[in-house]
Amino acid sequence: MTSTDASTGPIPGARSGRRLRVRRPAAVTGAAFVAWLTVTPLSVALIVERPIWGAFSAAVGLAMLLAPVAVSMWAWRSGIDVTSEGIAVRGMFTSRTIAWRHIDGFATGNEGVAAILDDQSQVRLDPLKPENLSQVLAIGGQELRSAD
Repeated sequence: MTSTDASTGPIPGARSGRRLRVRRPAAVTGAAFVAWLTVTPLSVALIVERPIWGAFSAAVGLAMLLAPVAVSMWAWRSGIDVTSEGIAVRGMFTSRTIAWRHIDGFATGNEGVAAILDDQSQVRLDPLKPENLSQVLAIGGQELRSAD
């Protein structure tokens, strides 16, 4: 899902207040919530009753309870943020900001969009879609050139 987030005001260090935030679809979080509701009775029974091997069943119950929560957090946190300064690629626990001066171009394909850096390495920009590339370039003040 794509959204332009102008309500938060300017980003520190950014020249303009425009920013594009691209995150995972909300359906992922919804599915994780349904999964959590589904496994809660079984996981609580495994933790409380410990029917198989005591501590092992409690550990399995806890893992079953926390897995959908982890998927939900991942879907909510991971994605990309585009500002006039660069592109921030966010994971569940990590974040990497790539300045526009280090981006030589973009590659698109069936897998999505990847940024080609000045050292010729590529960074996948999940969940960005090729349709959003013109919006990304506009926010970054870049121009669209075709690879002849």
